[in-house]
Amino acid sequence: MLKESVLNALKKPFTQKYPKERPKIPEGLRAKHKYDKEKCIFCGLCARYCPSDAITVDKENKKWVVDLGRCLFCEQCAEVCPTKCLLLGTEFEIADSDKAKFVFEP
Repeated sequence: MLKESVLNALKKPFTQKYPKERPKIPEGLRAKHKYDKEKCIFCGLCARYCPSDAITVDKENKKWVVDLGRCLFCEQCAEVCPTKCLLLGTEFEIADSDKAKFVFEP
């Protein structure tokens, strides 16, 4: 056991020095939504297929709201979108102590 401890002490650390060193974002990361309002037809399919009921679409007022606190980042909303106006982006630093900041209107 002593030999193993010495070998591990001489190895380079496995962890990153975040936030000083930015992590490499892997391809296919599911993070905060990106939304193109010009393409959106407000059909409501994204809200209908959201398993956590995190998306609400108001067709009359042309409003789209997502609650990231409820979102599972499963990407079902992006898959069913007929105009591909909704995508999951790469912004992953969304932690906050204020729950109101998780609800946003793009």
